[in-house]
Amino acid sequence: MGVRRLARGRVEHQDEPFDQWMMYSDLMAGLVMMFILFLAISVVTYHHLLQQKEERINELLGVQTSIVHSLNERFQASHLQMKINPKTGDIQFANSVFFAFNSYQLSKQGQTNLKKFVPAYISVLMSPKYRTDMSAIVVEGYTDRQGTYLYNLNLSQERALAVVDAIYSPQFGTFAYESELKKYITAEGHSYNDPVYIDGRYSASASRRVVFSFKLNDTQIMDAVQKAASN
Repeated sequence: MGVRRLARGRVEHQDEPFDQWMMYSDLMAGLVMMFILFLAISVVTYHHLLQQKEERINELLGVQTSIVHSLNERFQASHLQMKINPKTGDIQFANSVFFAFNSYQLSKQGQTNLKKFVPAYISVLMSPKYRTDMSAIVVEGYTDRQGTYLYNLNLSQERALAVVDAIYSPQFGTFAYESELKKYITAEGHSYNDPVYIDGRYSASASRRVVFSFKLNDTQIMDAVQKAASN
């Protein structure tokens, strides 16, 4: 290092500013490298998580498709007035299959229809093949637009609950996976939300319905996938 002698023996270090700049540059370069390394690790981790989520979505879609296929096979020869959604596996019944108009008392014919349907339906969903992927089995009630929202909300909830009550009544009889079903089944009422349109026109009779649906584990993922598919 070059130095210059000054009066009274003082020595001036001419390269000190340059050395300080070099230290600052090295520090900044080190920080930049650390940031690049952190960014690279984050990108790799995020890519790995996306890959895992994609694999899980494909796995769940495969399970759902398999369940829909099994339900179609199981009810192929059924004479019940029901529709199976080919994408979600939701099973829809016209309200008249179980209830009289504006009533939540299960009709005698409704009880008969329920006894024919539930054991077969549960034998598919609660089978060892699908049970570990199952999160919930939901009985859903829907009404038409007649009356207030709260009145129809109560009516739809009472209808859904009446179905579950009937399934566990002594008159219903025992069936396979009866005890296991208690861990999964629930009842929901939706009032006149989600009305049905036929050929672009609102249908009051079609809006009055009872739906049996199932939810798989990771329901948030599946709900997003189903919403995207519906759109």
